[in-house]
Amino acid sequence: MQSLTGIGALADAYDGFVLDAWGTLHEGGDVLPAALDAVRRLHAAGKRLAVVSNTPQLGPVLARRLAAQGLPVDCYDLTFTAGDLAHEDLATASGPWFEGLGRRAYHLAPDRFPDLLPGTPFTRVDRIEDADLLVNGGPDRDDLPVAAFAPLFRTAVARGIPMICANPDRAIVDRGVRKICAGELAAAYEALGGHVRYHGKPYPALFRRAVEELGSPAERTLVVGDGLATDIAGAAAAGLDSLLIAGGLHAEALLTDGGTLVEHFGAAIRSLSPGARPRFAMPKLEW
Repeated sequence: MQSLTGIGALADAYDGFVLDAWGTLHEGGDVLPAALDAVRRLHAAGKRLAVVSNTPQLGPVLARRLAAQGLPVDCYDLTFTAGDLAHEDLATASGPWFEGLGRRAYHLAPDRFPDLLPGTPFTRVDRIEDADLLVNGGPDRDDLPVAAFAPLFRTAVARGIPMICANPDRAIVDRGVRKICAGELAAAYEALGGHVRYHGKPYPALFRRAVEELGSPAERTLVVGDGLATDIAGAAAAGLDSLLIAGGLHAEALLTDGGTLVEHFGAAIRSLSPGARPRFAMPKLEW
């Protein structure tokens, strides 16, 4: 693994860049100035850029949100999300997994996230007792622990209701505050015996679709993100090189108080995620 001070050092080595959003471009607020500068410079150099996120929001919604946070849509080429894949899956509702499954869905998600069900054959229901499917977009309240969802999950598991998880992230850091995501709820559901179908990182489909949309060769495409278990492990599963942004989700373990990489950086990565092997690493996304 090679440590970097700026992504500009890789501009000649790659034609396409798959950029994570939360923890890489922003930390819940405005897009970070250094990240915005790096994106602008890559785009000006003729590089193909995709913002690929585990959000359960659809790509166009993510683009509007990023624009409001300070990243204009003309700075990159496309957005693609876990929500896009989950919605496609629900809209098609085909294959063995959906065979015999009813069309009533309980949708668990924050109010700020649009419903994944419009445009699909599924009808939303308000009671888990009436549902055939549990669609998980994350906790409906940021202040609730995982244990608060145990009664809902036990009822669903007892009824044999499968779950679609539209965001495998287990946590994010929102302006310094760690918050659980849909992936944490999905893990709790599986621990109770529930069956979960995942869409998003680290599963290769999201990366492969992004590379296909970008049109850059896989060997000339770089994944940039802060999640070892999602961005970095997922890039490896899709056969792509990756650049770890150490100052995101794992900043406490990977950065010194001065904002540089810790001395035994490789060992620190292995202790957090033994299977994650980024090719490059840097404290934050900058040119």
